[in-house]
Amino acid sequence: MRVLERYEQELGAKNVVLERALLGMDKIRLKDKIDPQNISKVIKRVSTGIPGFDELVEGGIPEGFVVVITGPPGTGKTTFSMQFLLEGMKNNEKCIFFSFEEKVEQLIKQSIRYGWDVGDYLDKGYLEIFGFTMLSLEEITEIIEVFKPKRIVFDSLNLFSSHEKFRHSSEWRNILKIIKEKKIICFTITEKKHGIEINEFDDFDFMGDGIFFFDKKLKQELDQYKTYFVEIQKMRLTEINEMPHQFFFSKSGLRLRNASNLAKRLANSP
Repeated sequence: MRVLERYEQELGAKNVVLERALLGMDKIRLKDKIDPQNISKVIKRVSTGIPGFDELVEGGIPEGFVVVITGPPGTGKTTFSMQFLLEGMKNNEKCIFFSFEEKVEQLIKQSIRYGWDVGDYLDKGYLEIFGFTMLSLEEITEIIEVFKPKRIVFDSLNLFSSHEKFRHSSEWRNILKIIKEKKIICFTITEKKHGIEINEFDDFDFMGDGIFFFDKKLKQELDQYKTYFVEIQKMRLTEINEMPHQFFFSKSGLRLRNASNLAKRLANSP
């Protein structure tokens, strides 16, 4: 009370003194929230489960990141994303796949083709698949809050909303907030009408912490089959190799070519 009386003499009425004191406390709390000394300098990374891919992103994807998986149709985006969820389920992590254009049955059949026992993870509660979903962003937010996943895939955002409106949506920004706070890794699949050779981006790309561009093309004019490529175009907090890397579809899923020697080649590169 003596302190209050002293400041009252200097500043005037008690309500003025208390108001200034409360403003000062707010500033202190804000300073505490952004104090660099309280921020962990350790970047915890999560494996993608794709043989050879983690070496391209310093061992994995940082927690809480939203990665845009983009490219033309038929280039392996959905397979890559489902394989990423499978790696999480193997480590007893809960995962969700939101599909806006495929039925659950179709997604499960694709997984069985690679020998992935997705049905078992569904039964054990490690996976939820929402196929041909008509869920609103509010409903999606509630599902994430209740299920508490560590990995999420949206396929594809182009069918859900136009990129001009989506990025500025308050409901989507709320989902991003939850993803960041709960350190979820989210893959958002988007569609491109062009290949790697065209350097063109949309609002989906700008919202992501990372961008993986998938493409396929003939390496030589006389080639009978196209070669699949993935290019890491962006990854925050990560030193990346931006060269297009070849991959193929094996019996057990997607793999980078010469994955066993990739780490050695990258270590020796300048």
